[in-house]
Amino acid sequence: MPPASRALVGGCRRPTAAVVAAVCLTLLAPAMLQAKPPKRVVALTPFSANTMASLGLRPIAVGQAPSGGPSLYHPNLASTRRLPLSHPAGPNLEQLSSLRTDFVFTTDAWSRGTAGMKRLKIRVGNREPKTVADVPRQTQRIAKIMGKRSTGKRLAAAQRRAIAQASKNIKRRPKVLMVLGVGSTTYAFLPNSWGGDVVRRAGGALITGGLKASTGYARISDEFVVARNPDVIIAVPHGNPSDIDRIARNLGKRPGWRSTKAARNKRVYVSTSNTLLQPIVGVASTITSVRRSYLRN
Repeated sequence: MPPASRALVGGCRRPTAAVVAAVCLTLLAPAMLQAKPPKRVVALTPFSANTMASLGLRPIAVGQAPSGGPSLYHPNLASTRRLPLSHPAGPNLEQLSSLRTDFVFTTDAWSRGTAGMKRLKIRVGNREPKTVADVPRQTQRIAKIMGKRSTGKRLAAAQRRAIAQASKNIKRRPKVLMVLGVGSTTYAFLPNSWGGDVVRRAGGALITGGLKASTGYARISDEFVVARNPDVIIAVPHGNPSDIDRIARNLGKRPGWRSTKAARNKRVYVSTSNTLLQPIVGVASTITSVRRSYLRN
């Protein structure tokens, strides 16, 4: 046995200074490796920005949300600088550098820009939920990065309770088809999409069996819609802000859907809210809204 180890055996000899130092370093190592909370943070999504606001923090800038619907940002962020985002890289790197940014909360949509941010020595984190159940977990991960562990734990617990409450006492599970309208093309929301998971939590039975796509959206025809004959159709227009109204009108009165049960019963709805396209901190309110406005269950 090495001398340093013998010094701790049996309690008959006092540990040497070297042993004490080694033990202290071992105990402190995790804390020393934990990065300090960033101070100049840019949040590219409403979820990350609003989570920061809920933690009592404020990013130096947020991503510019598409117009055409209500703002998804917390009222406390009304005066926060908006950064234009362009596909597929996201924010302008020169702009990030000029803001002396040290951390960016990003998402898959802007992943192409991550390498450039890292070249500027900017830390980057993708903490965007992909499902309803993932919202509390990502809330806690953001809180950990920002040095607000205890506050994040409380916020996540409140989110879990609210989600459970919003999903209680479901009396009917209507057959639902959610469609994303892009120009004249329609895509079905699959269970692995954000909106699909929200509707499933709200009690809707998605009629997309057999369709698969890693993106969460599968292209469909009017014939597909008629064949599946949904009780409810929820259409979400997507495109340039100037095109949203036109896309919404076309989706609401799609001639090819007239024979469906949803159309005959006037249960074809058009949602222009972005809450079915991207995660929000208060997802329980989205579940409640879907149940009340569309599913009636």
